[in-house]
Amino acid sequence: MSAAFETPARLTSERVRRSGAPSVASYRVFGAVLRSELQFPELAEVDATETPRWRLRISDDVPSSIGIVPLGERRIGPEIYSLCRTPSGLRLEYSHAGVFDLAVNGSAIVWYRREDALPELVRSIVLGPALALALELAGLLCLHGSAVALGRQAIVFLGPKHHGKSTLATALTAAGGQLVGDDLIAIAPGPPATVMPGVPSVRLWDDAVSALPLGTLCSIVTRGVKTTASGFAGRAFTQGEMSIAALYILEPVARYDGAPCTRSRLSAAAAAIGLAHQTKLADSLIGMAAAGAQLAAAARLAAGVPVWTLAPVRDLTRLPAVVEQIMAWHGRAGVAEPSAQ
Repeated sequence: MSAAFETPARLTSERVRRSGAPSVASYRVFGAVLRSELQFPELAEVDATETPRWRLRISDDVPSSIGIVPLGERRIGPEIYSLCRTPSGLRLEYSHAGVFDLAVNGSAIVWYRREDALPELVRSIVLGPALALALELAGLLCLHGSAVALGRQAIVFLGPKHHGKSTLATALTAAGGQLVGDDLIAIAPGPPATVMPGVPSVRLWDDAVSALPLGTLCSIVTRGVKTTASGFAGRAFTQGEMSIAALYILEPVARYDGAPCTRSRLSAAAAAIGLAHQTKLADSLIGMAAAGAQLAAAARLAAGVPVWTLAPVRDLTRLPAVVEQIMAWHGRAGVAEPSAQ
């Protein structure tokens, strides 16, 4: 299978509006169905007769400001997003993309669109913080990371941006694992702890793209500030909920004289705190009460699953050796042989 390379189009919401009433499609994500007026090319479509857990509607109305209670705010560079409570649920407002209203149980999402919003940004918000809010309303813990299945269990890599989570998960998938998800990892803390299949795509920097055999794993590679590899299919993407063998908090190092990576297991208390620092929804956004609930969920997760710090060498030429070491820790039983290149 060879990947098609695309250049992302800078489409605006106005161009979508002029195309007429939005079409509705159903997609599989996080173990359930999203029925949406916004199109998601990175997701697999499913039959429209399947019952959706979430419905996404696009509105050109002005969102009501009655009964709004601010909960928190987060800034990333020039971008600002805030969370408020509304009479009917929650409101996520993003300075560059518009307003997203969620029903109290997370089952309905309304996007009040901005005319200058980039569709790829809107999709990333829906598949990131918006669905993270919906999933946490349903009792799941949403972490910022990447996950891959090795045999019958998954391992999860956590850490801030630029720590190599997506690169490691993609390299392990190329070595015979199965991608579980990237960026937003939705976990039922248990016991037993399980991870839901997420979005079948990864976002990678150019140096990682050059080092990985993306053409054997996915059908579309879209260039941008980061490259998005999507269309993971067949044996390269898991379709079901998986139990978790281990969680790794990444702490990459510049060089090693010996092993390509080392790991150190955290105590239960240190593990709970470490996991709470890796949540997809920041404390400053959701408020301290919700952050306390996340910490409790992290403690339940840490009580049932080993949590380690993982220190891989930050050197793509050593990536195969890092993969071999992780495979050795978790065994190759049940891991498929990689596709011929």
